[in-house]
Amino acid sequence: MLLRLLMPCIIFVLCGLISLQAKAKSDIIIILDDLGYRPSDIAAFSLPKEITFSILPQTPLASEIAYRAEQEGRAVMLHMPMQAQNGKEMGPLGLTTDMFAGAITYNLRKAMKSVPNAVGVNNHMGSAFTGQQKGMEALLKEVKRQGLFFVDSRTTVLTKGEEIAERLGVPSASRQVFLDHKLEPTFLLKQFNQMKHIAKKNGHVVVIGHPHPETVDFLKTHLPSLEKEGLTLTSVADYFSHAPKVAKQFGKAREQTAWRNDADVKDNNADTSSTSALQSIGLTHTLTEDGFAERLETAPNE
Repeated sequence: MLLRLLMPCIIFVLCGLISLQAKAKSDIIIILDDLGYRPSDIAAFSLPKEITFSILPQTPLASEIAYRAEQEGRAVMLHMPMQAQNGKEMGPLGLTTDMFAGAITYNLRKAMKSVPNAVGVNNHMGSAFTGQQKGMEALLKEVKRQGLFFVDSRTTVLTKGEEIAERLGVPSASRQVFLDHKLEPTFLLKQFNQMKHIAKKNGHVVVIGHPHPETVDFLKTHLPSLEKEGLTLTSVADYFSHAPKVAKQFGKAREQTAWRNDADVKDNNADTSSTSALQSIGLTHTLTEDGFAERLETAPNE
């Protein structure tokens, strides 16, 4: 009798624990950028499709990587070259601090033509460009016009990227961890652990790395451990699902996945009901089971 009275309370507590466990799951967004120049970049396709590729415009492999990513349902971004404080060569279509708004818009549109399926933009270098107001406003107005999102690589603590994006209503985020500016295994592991710490603390983390063979091998080894810790590897297409171009490009596939998942749930419920009915008449046996944000330093590639 006592057990029967306590049962609703026990069920309530268990439901609460399950709910807390679900909420504890945290999103890890990993972007590999600088793709487009090296044949070795293709090895990055061995990583889960939730890993996003950010491709440099007008590079020898830009079109090939963008097309192959699209075929496998992987989100890609435009890795837009921007002026660094050290004057390092930017590559094709780089944005400089002395450009007029029209020239910035033109370069971004031309860059997008070489990666036409890009759904977002992040800066390649840019410690000089992202710190000035007018240029970033011109850039982000065009990003908004094209329905894209913006990820600030944070190559300088003086960046105005996310601040201006928020004011203009552009979906945006900022890099929190650089994964591989040193390629020693101990350093990669240190950054990977920092990534997990931030994700557990904040509920999400944005990580930038590069398609170095060492990085690709490291991720192939360590990514499978995330799920056991309640961490979810998440595509930018899911994180920025509200961005117009993401919704247009990935919305239909997401709806189909949701429909399949719903159908699976209904099938499972039907199976459970059937099993319960069989158990009630003694035709089956009941089965039992045993029971710190990163310091915002200047980007290493500048």
